[in-house]
Parts: sequence; structure tokens; C-alpha cells
Amino acid sequence: MTIADDIEKFIKKTGLETKTEMNEVVRNRIFQAFEKSKQTKLALTEPNIWRKIMKSRITKLAAAVVIIVAVILGLTFTGGPDIASVTWAEVIEKVEQIPALTFDMTTEISYSENNKLSIKSENYVAGDYGTKSSLYTNGELFVLKYRLPNKNLAYIIRPKDKTYMRIDLSDEQSAKGQDTDDPRTWLKMILSSDYTELERDNINGVAVEGIESKGSEMIGDENGVMRLWVDVETNLPVRIEVEKLGMEAGQKRPQKFVMENFQWDVELDAGIFEPNIPPDYTLKER
Repeated sequence: MTIADDIEKFIKKTGLETKTEMNEVVRNRIFQAFEKSKQTKLALTEPNIWRKIMKSRITKLAAAVVIIVAVILGLTFTGGPDIASVTWAEVIEKVEQIPALTFDMTTEISYSENNKLSIKSENYVAGDYGTKSSLYTNGELFVLKYRLPNKNLAYIIRPKDKTYMRIDLSDEQSAKGQDTDDPRTWLKMILSSDYTELERDNINGVAVEGIESKGSEMIGDENGVMRLWVDVETNLPVRIEVEKLGMEAGQKRPQKFVMENFQWDVELDAGIFEPNIPPDYTLKER
């Protein structure tokens, strides 16, 4: 058995194994530190003292323990570049300073175990202009939604039917933080509620930390669940999940919303937020 085997055995025996995503980081640092320690010349009068000391397997393992403890303490107290952590109080403050963003959303509505409607959407958000959402089912565009708070207007356009609806918004409805098409509205709901922290995870190669809020009346379901996953390096949201019962076709049905693929702080042209309704489309009353 080699000293490397001894180190592995020691890590498992003492319970120093870290969370899954950190195992490789910790091991690599331990073995790098151990190899470096063997090459370091101590300022001792006898050059061969280190070689003689390291001949003892027990002494080797004791030295390895010191290295392991130093590495673990270094990871814990200094934070290190590999284990940055989310500062939840700064998440909202940071995203509020971002003028424009894009993201994708998947909406799933369950009518029965084998009958689920899945809606994909591409979403654009800009504080100066409003929001635009393009909704697809089975890869086909079926609804365009515009919310233009500066004009106190919203539009719902159905290209397949060549119809549209024009909705007047009150000042309260147009107020910042009232738009459910803006992920920051959901962020505020989650972070202003009682939440619990989740285990660190990995989403598409990005290390994230998450929180979960249950039983929130803010989403219209006291048994609903909201989750937020944030990049530990940037403090920016990576995924928002909402699960709840919602009214659909006259009945409460399970609904799940997943917002992801965020692009924060992008440049968006004002033309994106112009409805540009063709003249042959028919206005429908609400």
C-alpha cells in the first residue's frame, strides 16, 4: 500500500470527504501539497534528516494528516477560488442594476399522468422598453406577448389565428415588480419569503447554490414550491423553478415553470418590443 492509498483511507475514515463537487478539488490539493512537501528542503543542519524522517510510514501518514488538515482549513476559512459562495442579500441588488436580459422558460401543465402540455418560450426583458415573450408548442409559434409598462399597454398576438388582444394596464399593473414575465419578480418573491438552503449542485457545468421556499401564498398556492439556483462565482441566477396548482380549463392542475439559460446584461434593440401587428389581424375583445 502506498502513501497515496493511506491518504485516501484516512480521508474516508475521518469523514473529511466533502460534498460531491468538491471531492476532486480537495484530493488534488492534498496530493499536490504532499508532493511539494517532499521536494521542499528544510533549513536543517543535516540535509538527509527529511529523507530519514520520511522513511517511516507512520511519520509519512502523520505528515499527510497535517497537510490534509491544512488544506481543509484553507478551503474552509479562506474560501479559495474553487469554493466561492453565494451572498443572497446581494442577488437582488445586483440584478436590479442590469438593464436588459434574455432567458428561456418551460411551462408544463399536467392534465393527467399521460397528458401534459409543454410550452417553451423565448423571453426578452428591458427596463426601458418592457417585455416580450415568444411561446411555442411542438416547435410552432402560437403566441406573442408584449408588456409595455411605459405605455400602460399589453398585447397578446396569435399568428395562427391572425388575432390579437390589446390590454390597458393600470399604473399599479405597470409598476415595476408586478410583471411575472420578468424573473426579478420571482426572485423577490423567493428571497422575501422564508427559505431553506439546498445542497450545492452543478447546472450545465456551473457550480450553483440554491434555496427553496415552500407554502408561499404569493404564487397562489399555499403548498407551492419555489427554488432559486445562483452561480457561486457571479452571484447571478442560473435557474428559477416554480411548482404549484393553478387554474387551467376550469380546474386546478399541477403546473411547473422553469426559467433558465439566462443572459444577463445584454444589449437589446428597441424594435424587439414593437408589436408590429399586421393589418389583416383582427382585434378581439377580452
